[in-house]
Amino acid sequence: MHNIKKIISLFPCVLSIAASAKTIYSGEFDYRKFEPSSMYFSGFTSSEISKLCEIGEHAGTMDISECAHRNYERANRNLEKKLKALRSEIVENDKSLKADGEPLALPYFVKSQEIWAQYRESGCYYETYMLGEASMRYITFWDCMTRITKSRLDELTRSGADD
Repeated sequence: MHNIKKIISLFPCVLSIAASAKTIYSGEFDYRKFEPSSMYFSGFTSSEISKLCEIGEHAGTMDISECAHRNYERANRNLEKKLKALRSEIVENDKSLKADGEPLALPYFVKSQEIWAQYRESGCYYETYMLGEASMRYITFWDCMTRITKSRLDELTRSGADD
């Protein structure tokens, strides 16, 4: 009976230690500080990466997270290419606007893209942090970033801005 009382008396202490324990899914994070997914997949064959990312065969949580990260990197590279092409077009168009004494478009394009990037990041952090300390945290974040990045790419393509 005396041992049971000792164990019970330690219970609040054990709970406070368990409550303060942190995992890789605890607290805030900055996605820009993550290593490229290629670092995670170094040493993997293309076939192994395909099984993990496209089929999900034998994929653990970290594998799925890095696959989601890889998908975001691809989508972001495509967006960056599109933005570079649009920027060149806008710079050319701004030459004639400037000659006519009209306002230039480039500063507004740059500002709109900066604001859009803040919107994307804030929305994805919101979705992610709503989960709390969950193993799906990074998967959710990268999937959100990919979804919104692809949507922006589609928007810029549909707008006819590249006609």
